[in-house]
Amino acid sequence: NYEEKYPEDAPGDELGADARVFKVYNDEAEKYDADMIRGFRDSLDGLLVFASLFSAVVTTILMQTIQTLPTNQDRVTNYLLYETTLLLRANSNATLVNSISHSPFGPDSRTMDTTDIWINALFIASLVLSLTTALLSVLAKQWLQAYTTVTSGSARDVALIRHLRFVGLEQWKLHEIIGALPLILHTSLGLFFASLFVFVRTL
Repeated sequence: NYEEKYPEDAPGDELGADARVFKVYNDEAEKYDADMIRGFRDSLDGLLVFASLFSAVVTTILMQTIQTLPTNQDRVTNYLLYETTLLLRANSNATLVNSISHSPFGPDSRTMDTTDIWINALFIASLVLSLTTALLSVLAKQWLQAYTTVTSGSARDVALIRHLRFVGLEQWKLHEIIGALPLILHTSLGLFFASLFVFVRTL
């Protein structure tokens, strides 16, 4: 009972710096903020841990698959040696050189195909989204830390500062940002499994 907890204001001081209405507001706001912040932090902690571990897994796999993008020198060398062998045979058999099929590769040729590009592109996109989730989670935790910073002053000053911070959270749509983080992480997982499926099919 706030009437028992806080003494009645003197006549004319109902909106004073330490009026009872501001003390009651601060108590109620503190309970509301505690529940809100607890829910946000629990969600962000889980997302941050999962996004960090998932990013490490994707990076490890990407380091293996990205090796398919540079030129496979062994494959190029084999094609060129085969063409050289055909030319030598043609020369010894008096066969026209123009009848020998040319190698599709040269010293500077790239041997990667479209599948390799798609696999690595999907892995990279998955990694980017996962790191984005981790970054936004850290930023959101910093915003919440600033929101809960203890302020000094009269009850009215504390109430006004708290209201200003709450309006800031609403304007910056922190609720929507935190709510969108699982969706971003789910999209990252979807891209990862899609790239992993394509990669396994190529084995």
